[in-house]
Amino acid sequence: MNCMTLSNSEIDQLGDRLRNHCLEDGDLEKLDEFRQIYIDIDTQAYGLIQDTLQACRDKLVITKRKRKTRQSIVDKLCRQKKLRLSQMQDIAGCRIVAQGGAQLSCQVNEQLVNAFEKNQLKIQSKTRNKDGYRAIHLIVKINKKSYEIQLRTFAQDIFANLVERLSDKENTLKYGGSDKEQTTLKNLQALSDVLVDIDKDAHTVSFNHYHQKIEKAIKNVLSD
Repeated sequence: MNCMTLSNSEIDQLGDRLRNHCLEDGDLEKLDEFRQIYIDIDTQAYGLIQDTLQACRDKLVITKRKRKTRQSIVDKLCRQKKLRLSQMQDIAGCRIVAQGGAQLSCQVNEQLVNAFEKNQLKIQSKTRNKDGYRAIHLIVKINKKSYEIQLRTFAQDIFANLVERLSDKENTLKYGGSDKEQTTLKNLQALSDVLVDIDKDAHTVSFNHYHQKIEKAIKNVLSD
C-alpha cells in the first residue's frame, strides 16, 4: 500500500509500531514514503517565506531544516509517548534568526502570519519557553500536514546553540539528566531571563552593542 493513501489512523498505527520496536514488513519503506510527502510542503512553505521576508533579508538568517530522519522520528515518538505520528509538527520546517531583538522578531512573526493567511493557509503562532529556551514557533498547515517555523532573536539563537554545545551525545541536558546537569539548567534559566531584558531594548542600540551585552551576560551568569 502506498503511504500517500494511508489514513491518519494507519499512519498512527505505524507510529505505534515504530515506538514499540515491533515493525512489520514494509514499515520502514512506509515511513520513508510518509517523509516524502513533506517535500512539496517544504518547497511551498519555504518559497512563501522567502518572498514575504525579501525586504528585510539583510536582517535575517533563514535556514531550511532537513526533514527529520527515520531515527529522529523514532526517538521523538519514544520520548513523547502520547504523540501521534500523524500530528508530528516538525518533520519539515525552517529556522529564522532575526539579527536583532524582540521588536524585530515580533515584526517578522506578524508578516509571516499575514502572508500565510492571505494565501488561505492556516498558521498558528506560539511563544515557546521551556528550561530557558525561548522562541516563537509557527505551525503552518498545508494539505493537512504541519510545517514548523522556528523564529528566534539573535540572543535566543545564541542561547539555544550554547545549550547544544553543553549537551552530551545523548542530549540528557536538554531533556533532563544528572544533578550537575540540573544545576547547569538552573544557571541557563537565569541567563535566559537576563537575555529577555536585553532583547527588549535591542532595537535602541547598535547590533554590536547588543552583541556585546549578550556576551557579557553569558560570562557573568555562567561564571558564577
